[in-house]
Amino acid sequence: MKKINFHDNILKFNGIKKTFNYSIIDVLFLDNLFVVLLDPREDKKNWGQFHNLLSVDIEGIDKWIAELPTTDSGDSYYKIQLKNNELWAYSTCSYICKINPENGKIIERIFTK
Repeated sequence: MKKINFHDNILKFNGIKKTFNYSIIDVLFLDNLFVVLLDPREDKKNWGQFHNLLSVDIEGIDKWIAELPTTDSGDSYYKIQLKNNELWAYSTCSYICKINPENGKIIERIFTK
């Protein structure tokens, strides 16, 4: 894999430039996918959820948008990390979620409050 670059709302990899509607705050590479976390502070809606965790394959094709652990208005993810080669995402509604990298579905969720 060549160098991954992201700045503002643009992700660059392998000669591909992918533009998103919101700024990128983190990108992880897992199972031939770029897992992209968009900045939750940029969601300007007054209600609803912000589905801000998604994946793009090595050809730049959108693959999935991750589900959120709640149906609460304002829920989104603010942090992602790899632990033991597993994708974990942190929700603003106090959940830590293990995300399936094949489809963006939650495998496990842990309430932290």
